[in-house]
Amino acid sequence: MSLIVGAYPAQPEGPPQRQFFEELSAVPAIRGLELPYRAWGGEPWPAGANAGWSAVVTAIPGTMQRVGGDARFGLASMDREGRRAAVDFTAGILSYVAGLRDHGHRVEAVALHSAPSGHGSPAAFTESLGEILGWDWQDTSVVVEHCDTPRAGLVPEKGFLAFRDEVDVVRAFREQGRDIGMLVNWARSVIETGESRTAADHVAGAREAGVLGGLMFSGCSAEATEFGYPWIDAHLPAVEVEGAPASSLLNAREIARCLGEAGEPPIIGLKIGLPRAAVSAFERAARVRQMCALVMANAG
Repeated sequence: MSLIVGAYPAQPEGPPQRQFFEELSAVPAIRGLELPYRAWGGEPWPAGANAGWSAVVTAIPGTMQRVGGDARFGLASMDREGRRAAVDFTAGILSYVAGLRDHGHRVEAVALHSAPSGHGSPAAFTESLGEILGWDWQDTSVVVEHCDTPRAGLVPEKGFLAFRDEVDVVRAFREQGRDIGMLVNWARSVIETGESRTAADHVAGAREAGVLGGLMFSGCSAEATEFGYPWIDAHLPAVEVEGAPASSLLNAREIARCLGEAGEPPIIGLKIGLPRAAVSAFERAARVRQMCALVMANAG
């Protein structure tokens, strides 16, 4: 097993970034990076990062930035203009992927999301994905990363489509021979219900449906921490990682449980932010390295 690492929430700004990625490049378990695609586009390959690594591009930063400016925006939007804007945004990701490929970086997958919050539909999502999957992605897969869905009595963090609806949409495309799967992010599933078991349930559900394309470990907390308010999607490290909040719900036991349910999906990885105390590039890389070691140690 090898890992895709979402290092961007942990990386320092400016010149220390090179040292951070040089330190991570020495970790044998890492095979690639999760790279953010923002509202204004994708970022260049990070200075100091292993040139031989592959990439997974995530649309979530840009999706949330666009939703913040227009609540109609999203691939699952029932508003025609909002849905069209999201499809056009995804066309920018296709161009970004082509640019990474031109520079010698294999892009394993692109993670898309069923925004907007509260007023999306599976039919609209199906229409968007049908167009997107018709583009020439070459050897890059499309995965739908599940985020929390609205539930009675709870304020959603993202509020996108229900997990089962996304699975049904993805499974229908897979039955047509399309290269698409579901990506489960531990925190984003747990935030939905406030129950740690939800992540493993989602992993098992996607696997049993034949659509599991990946599993990413990112933590959350029921309590306010220096990362933010309760249940914030701020990529808390597992509790065993130095500097993690004591209330982080992600731990070795939950990692082992999800890996046991997952089997061998194409993507296994992690994404963590870091507390303000982790100031140096070396410290930041050390914490990410600890998280990598924890995942690898619980791979069964």
